Amino acid sequence: MMKRPDRRLVALCCAVYFTSYLTRKCYEASILAICDDTGLARTAAGLAGTATVAFYGGGQLVTGWLADRIDPRRIVFAALLLTAACNAAIPAAASAGTPWLVAVNATNGFAQAMFWPPLVKIFAESLAAERYKGAVFAVNVAANAAIVAVFALVAASIRLANWRLSFALAAAIAIAMAAIWWRGCNRRQPISISRIRPRTASIDSTRPQSIALDRNRPHSTALAAAMLLPVVLAIVCMGAMRDGIETWAPTIVKDVYGLGASGSTLSVAILPFFAVASMAAARRLRAALGDETRAALALFGIGLGCSVALHSTGGAALFPGLPLFALLSASMHGANLMLVCELPGTFAGGKRVGTVSGILNAAVYAGASLSIYGFAAIHARNGGWTAVFAVWVAVLAVGIALLALARRISRGAQRAMSGSGSTGTPSLSS
Repeated sequence: MMKRPDRRLVALCCAVYFTSYLTRKCYEASILAICDDTGLARTAAGLAGTATVAFYGGGQLVTGWLADRIDPRRIVFAALLLTAACNAAIPAAASAGTPWLVAVNATNGFAQAMFWPPLVKIFAESLAAERYKGAVFAVNVAANAAIVAVFALVAASIRLANWRLSFALAAAIAIAMAAIWWRGCNRRQPISISRIRPRTASIDSTRPQSIALDRNRPHSTALAAAMLLPVVLAIVCMGAMRDGIETWAPTIVKDVYGLGASGSTLSVAILPFFAVASMAAARRLRAALGDETRAALALFGIGLGCSVALHSTGGAALFPGLPLFALLSASMHGANLMLVCELPGTFAGGKRVGTVSGILNAAVYAGASLSIYGFAAIHARNGGWTAVFAVWVAVLAVGIALLALARRISRGAQRAMSGSGSTGTPSLSS
């Protein structure tokens, strides 16, 4: 049972992460209304979204380094103030032109990168090992709740006034959260930043150990790298699909199904519910199929089936079109859980988990950066979303081929190691 101070800390961090998602996703939820109101080209709007994702992904390398050297509570406090300023500035930036909008969104992307690494540091320093996993799960639930909230906030703002109101409210919430965070953190003892308890004990020791990235074993390192490369490329495909769909879903629903801006925005608020269900289903798939890559392959297959159906029907009617979108998005969230969150611990044998995890996370945002702008460009060049649906089919097919290749390399490496008498086994093979 978690102690009361620990429960208070987890609740406070959940509120902070809820706010971070609210202030990051507000632009994505408003992108349709911004384009309709200001005449901003969708490619320009997509470029601004790409700037957010690029600085968010790259910025975490910097903020993770900082969190080990200065008080992480101060980083989170600064992040709340900076993202509040960015959200308040977005309406003016949208009117001023694309360069200003890109600059503000890039700054907000870096502000958003100041949340996750410091929060992980705080959890690691403040919670016992067995409570850490539950805390991280709670924070992820808060993130999905924020996605629902931000779509509702934007839809309500459009109905009551205009899209600019949603950014003003998001900025106000961030400022209020900064005050709550500062007061709440001062109730606790100072957080030690001199060390961090290792989390390798959370890795399931009953699972086969993988080939470690070990400089003393160059042959094993080469095998691990050979298996890692197709996985990284598959994650690029997954990141492109996951974030690209989330960004452009309101616009697609409006264009394909003829709903208004507020109705389109509100209709895709079902996506986070499907995402949470998909993550739970992914864990069951992994248990049933034996490992993470098999579960990811199954989820990619589900996504491919949805994409083929959307392309062949041109999106069909609102029903079943919208559920297909939701299922496709959810399958990518489940694949993300398998490949980015769970795979690193077993893939690197517990010796280079941080390195592998950083590589895989970078791959997600590389794919996202390409798709947010790329899907808009494909739509503009071809004059419709059917061409984008065809690209989705191709991206998912490539992802399936890459995961199959990773498993084939893994099996070959396992046979080679068995023949040489080695006791290590690749984690991509069951």
